[in-house]
Amino acid sequence: AASGIGPFGKLTQLGVFQMVEVGQRIREDLHLDKDDNHEDEQEEVFNVVDDDGHIHLNNGRLFTRTNPIHPSKVKIKSTNFPRTIQSVQALLLGLFPDGYEGQIEIDASHTDVLIPDPQPRLSLEQVQLERKLSQRGYLLEREHQLEELAERVSRELHGLIDGENAHSVNFGIGEEGENEAKKLSFSQLAEIMTCLKVRDMLPVAVSEDDYNIIASHSAWKWFENLRNENLAKLAMKPFMNFITEALDERCIGMAENDNVVGDDHPALYIYSCHDSSLIGLLCAFRLEQPAKWPDYGSFVKVELFEVESGDSEGDGSSINADDKEYLVRFSLNGQILKSAWGVGEEGYVEPAEMICLKHLLMSINREHDEE
Repeated sequence: AASGIGPFGKLTQLGVFQMVEVGQRIREDLHLDKDDNHEDEQEEVFNVVDDDGHIHLNNGRLFTRTNPIHPSKVKIKSTNFPRTIQSVQALLLGLFPDGYEGQIEIDASHTDVLIPDPQPRLSLEQVQLERKLSQRGYLLEREHQLEELAERVSRELHGLIDGENAHSVNFGIGEEGENEAKKLSFSQLAEIMTCLKVRDMLPVAVSEDDYNIIASHSAWKWFENLRNENLAKLAMKPFMNFITEALDERCIGMAENDNVVGDDHPALYIYSCHDSSLIGLLCAFRLEQPAKWPDYGSFVKVELFEVESGDSEGDGSSINADDKEYLVRFSLNGQILKSAWGVGEEGYVEPAEMICLKHLLMSINREHDEE
């Protein structure tokens, strides 16, 4: 993760526009506007029945005209780097296109929790495990095959960056302190090359193939290390706690028909962090993993669904608390990802798109308590 020195921690104009579009997309996903697939604009509830016979209230949207999205219903955390703060500011422009005259708080005090590779690491155990995993034979062999390329590209990049900028980019998971002073780690190379590439500043001597090989290897290495369940827990458990506690809190409010929202009862949580954070969450929540490193502007969405059963006309009038179940669904850039948490327990025989919140929390907490 870049610390934000020089161009490596700031958004390009294109990056700002991308994040505004992300905010617009999230608003479209969450907010039922008056022109959303219905003719009668006076109707307040628009229910949709899916192919499985499930009734989705308000067309599956979290916010409606009578319960609109508002900054008081949103809680934001960000790493304390210019690019991530700029990213969420741009996202908010898309989320609130009509503007907002008040202030929206961005909590930037949890940087070490929101990334998997803080400096220093959160525990000695994580340091030791990373070192052990980095010594696996097939990893060393692949690194050896790419060593000449890494040295050549490092030399080319040093003409464009000074030492302070280069080494302000953290070593990635499993790479801490293993490189010579003049050779950048693969995580450093991938991040710096990506920043330069979007600005058309890559040296002529660095080809598109060079970039793709290094970027692909960096992503592969991150996945190979964070697929280790113990490392994923050590690196991501505090961030997972933020998410699961928010889900649990919201579940309690929904169960109590709590319509009060505000600073203490947010309906939407936004975390602005890093691509490595997304990789860490995908591994920690045991989600299907993409074939390549997440592009700029990527986002993981964690949704909480209240599912009702029993005799109902779709308005919940005959439903009581015992008839309700709460399910969690994950997606990356709109693509739903199956989770393998709890497979083999309580009827879960394969990764599922929807995971029972109670089962998810129990499985995560039980396994972590056994450590």
